[in-house]
Amino acid sequence: MRDLIILQILVLIWGLTSILGVHIAMPVEALVVWRTGIAAAVLGLWIALRPGQRLSRRWIGLALLNGCLIGLHWQLFFLAARLGNVSVAMTGIATMALWIAFLEPLLIKERKIRAKEVVLALAVTAGVAMVAFQTAENSVPLICLLAGIGAAGVAAIFSIFNARLVKHLPPVPLTALSMTSACAFCSLLGLFYLGPPSAQWMPAPSDWLPVIILAVVCTVVAFSTYVWLQKRLSPFTIGIAGNMEPIYAMIMAALIWPEREIMTWQFYAGAAVIIGCVIAHSSRNDEARMTE
Repeated sequence: MRDLIILQILVLIWGLTSILGVHIAMPVEALVVWRTGIAAAVLGLWIALRPGQRLSRRWIGLALLNGCLIGLHWQLFFLAARLGNVSVAMTGIATMALWIAFLEPLLIKERKIRAKEVVLALAVTAGVAMVAFQTAENSVPLICLLAGIGAAGVAAIFSIFNARLVKHLPPVPLTALSMTSACAFCSLLGLFYLGPPSAQWMPAPSDWLPVIILAVVCTVVAFSTYVWLQKRLSPFTIGIAGNMEPIYAMIMAALIWPEREIMTWQFYAGAAVIIGCVIAHSSRNDEARMTE
């Protein structure tokens, strides 16, 4: 139960991430570079103060490659939120559990597709769709939805591989490696889309505080906790619980931008479906899956 409570606190922080991503004015490419760069520096300092951990070169290389996936996920994640609104973007993100239900058996030989997991993931996706598409009058930006779905697919692949990496690397070094490679990967994307470093690469004076919160709270603390939880919970459990993120994000968005995020009865109906699915899955004993 303690792990599930920690997981929900983590998901609440994830919901704050999308709000900060919309609030910060700088380009998405530069934003992710700053987020991952500050996080890598903080984690690097932490490791320097606690020397003595020996890491396998093989797993270091795999962690660096996997970090590129998280960088791509965050690029698509923030892009989705800016292309439409938080609600529609979160609908795409909510397909992560469905991605995991299908991809994990394909990527991990000993895993098989479980009909219950697929049904549960589909139910959650339908619930989030009810939340996002609240009225027939709302126009849904398809590009926003597709970016969110793409972000969810990339996150699912990262989560599946990371669940294996945590068995061979401690959470803090693994997170530091992931943030370092994510920063390098996103820097290359930034150079391609934004050109050489210029004023648009720098946060505005009003952006510094949310950027630091994004890097330290939503990345260093939240991501390290996520990696730690992957030793204790399965990727599907984390993916299902993560579908509470749209609820948290949309409530915060409605409070901040009431003219953009209008809640109707569909919100509450969809929220009930999501919460019911999360509770139904959380009540099952997850230990059996972790021994496979």
